[in-house]
Amino acid sequence: MAKKNVEEPVSAEVTEEVENAPEVEEVDYEQKLATLEAELAHQKDVYLRMLAEYDNYRKRSIADTERARIAGISAALKAIFPVIDSINRAVEVLAGDDKALSGIVAIKKQFEQSLGAMGVEQIKALGEEFDPEYHNAVMQEENPDMAGKITQVFQEGYKYKEYVIRPSMVKVAV
Repeated sequence: MAKKNVEEPVSAEVTEEVENAPEVEEVDYEQKLATLEAELAHQKDVYLRMLAEYDNYRKRSIADTERARIAGISAALKAIFPVIDSINRAVEVLAGDDKALSGIVAIKKQFEQSLGAMGVEQIKALGEEFDPEYHNAVMQEENPDMAGKITQVFQEGYKYKEYVIRPSMVKVAV
């Protein structure tokens, strides 16, 4: 390859191409930077909103799952409570027969221990202040000395953790 002499004249074709070449636009880098920063801010906002929506979805999903679990447990326990009620009635009926009573009381204790192991608690009622969240008043009696207190329990109430499965059915003094 022959070495070109720098001082050689430029051909007419090359000169014409340079003269007819499109003008190169000057780039306003400050404006382009501002545009890119605005787009970045927009994308960051979109990302943060999407992240917040996902977090809300996750929390809602956990709460829905917990509600469904509690509803299932509640339904199972409500099916069992009549058995406990029957045992309690048997204890009342057999109050005079010590031999039969001891067997029923043992069954009742075992049943209550099993429920306790599952997280089920009996709601305290007799002698307690009436609380409509835990107690269902079906009768009243006049007794100024015990006003607002529960004087008789007709049906035991139960709760699972902090959820009331069945309120106690009670008589309240007024």
